[in-house]
Amino acid sequence: MSATATSGLPVSFRTGTPTTCTVAGDKLTLVAAGECLVIASQPGGAGSDGTQWAAADDASQLFNVLKHAQVVDFTPPDYVLSAATKSIALSATSGSGLPVTFSSDTPAVCTVSGSTLQLLAKGSCAVSAKQAGNESYKETTTQRYIAVDPLLIADGFAPGGGRGTMNNLVTKQGGNVWVNPWDSALNAGWEWCDASAGDWCYSKVSTDGSTLDSALHIPDTMFTGGWQYGFNRIDIFAPGLSGFNSSGDTVGGLQVTTEKALGFTMGLGLDLYSSNKPIVVHLDLGKRNNGCNVRLSTLVWAPLPGLLSYGVPLDNFAVTDACGLSGVTTASLDDDVRKLPNPFDSTGAPVNAAAFKAALDKMAASRASAATLLQSSNVVRTRFWLMDANVDKKTAGIYASDLTIKGAITIQ
Repeated sequence: MSATATSGLPVSFRTGTPTTCTVAGDKLTLVAAGECLVIASQPGGAGSDGTQWAAADDASQLFNVLKHAQVVDFTPPDYVLSAATKSIALSATSGSGLPVTFSSDTPAVCTVSGSTLQLLAKGSCAVSAKQAGNESYKETTTQRYIAVDPLLIADGFAPGGGRGTMNNLVTKQGGNVWVNPWDSALNAGWEWCDASAGDWCYSKVSTDGSTLDSALHIPDTMFTGGWQYGFNRIDIFAPGLSGFNSSGDTVGGLQVTTEKALGFTMGLGLDLYSSNKPIVVHLDLGKRNNGCNVRLSTLVWAPLPGLLSYGVPLDNFAVTDACGLSGVTTASLDDDVRKLPNPFDSTGAPVNAAAFKAALDKMAASRASAATLLQSSNVVRTRFWLMDANVDKKTAGIYASDLTIKGAITIQ
């Protein structure tokens, strides 16, 4: 700290709030959150020229010392568990080093005693890890979901991938996976994102099979100001299925009974997230009519960039293609589903959740039809579809529109 007096004599400092801040010489030390009062004094005396100076009035500065933010690092023992497991030990750490407490937000499915998780029934188990804070650190809570005895769409992928579009892969459960990053920059003469396009489009599976990346990297040199369109799409079939039956209903897949949500972990890169692009999620059913399979759709906005776990209510899905079935109300994919507003602000807070719900409510009839169809038909394919590639944000000359799927995809 520094201060001067008109006399030119030295100024001393002291604290008026020693529980919040202390002073030693001209060094201020913050002790705790709260108000810190620093007082500067000059008691008077003889100046360098012999002039006698009276004591100056004290001067003070009052400011607030804010609490430190902290993060709770909480990873559940597994994303998918069986109720037969009964009890599991939980662990978490806080950035402050202070102790973390656990609680269940879904007591009908799971309970917590101390740091032990008790699994009671099938469903989605939500566990919160809380650090209550103290005089120096803010309170913070991290919530994680565990799927208890869910319907399993996929949990990992067989090794594979490659350059270009439409790379065919398979899940560890034997379901086909179609990966399709694609772009067209017609005025630049690049019409297909094929294997000759270097690393502009490719897919790859991690060594342990847990993660699938579908990459679409559009060089800015391909933009000439003309029409351009790109997308990135990942199709994942239910265990043991390679496609749809073209001559009738597809047998197999997953039958929803009491399940309430689609659970998955998905990642968007920073540039794609910053370009404000949502992901369309389709559930394609085994029911076939007029040469097509019934489709249910919803829209997912990422609250933050990076890998995040999502629990999308099945009630959010609306019928967007009834394939001519009678008695089914449909919503428009482009005019209804894709118009669902972003419920999150730039910090990931759901400040616009009411607007999102209001837009969902306008599709109430088609969502009710979707709920009925889910009970009477089977889920064959799950599609994650970035329908509009990022053409707004770039890094090192590349517009990236990468999608990542990691771990289990469940209906729970």
